[in-house]
Amino acid sequence: MKTKFNQSTFKLTIVSAMVLGSATLCVYTYADSSTSTMNVSVSVEHSCSIEANPMEFGAYNGVVENVSTALEATATVETTCTSGAAAIITINAGASEGSDSADASARRMTDGERNYLAYQVYSDVGRSRVWGNTAPTGVALTGTGIPQTLTAYGSVTASQLAAPGVYNDQLTVTITYWCEYEIW
Repeated sequence: MKTKFNQSTFKLTIVSAMVLGSATLCVYTYADSSTSTMNVSVSVEHSCSIEANPMEFGAYNGVVENVSTALEATATVETTCTSGAAAIITINAGASEGSDSADASARRMTDGERNYLAYQVYSDVGRSRVWGNTAPTGVALTGTGIPQTLTAYGSVTASQLAAPGVYNDQLTVTITYWCEYEIW
């Protein structure tokens, strides 16, 4: 039995095999890759937050207990600043300030009836450095990126014969901050 050889079918088979083979070779033989760089940036600004907690003195008696001893109390000032931010924390003279220097005025609490009770806020435990409202009388710190707690030391002056009542004042605690170094 003799088979008839079809030349056109044979050519078509060879061409099909070559195309299929080259497509397969192209995928694996000529595969390549390319890369690029993506720049990523952010600008971190210096910033600070501050929270002042109440200073509560309790009961004052200028005739007996506090005739020769001041009534003392403390409060905390909590602040968080970005790392490297320099800051000054100042405290104003309050809503009922007395006459004194502009740097650290005499502070007074009032009962709302024009009666006053003198007190002061200090930045040191010995109560010798008045915590005032200017840079020289404020408290300096450098931000670390984690919360920092400062203590305010209060003292109501001894031997005041104030009228009975509830006395209070409201102080404004301010943090002023800036970049401590320049990046070139």
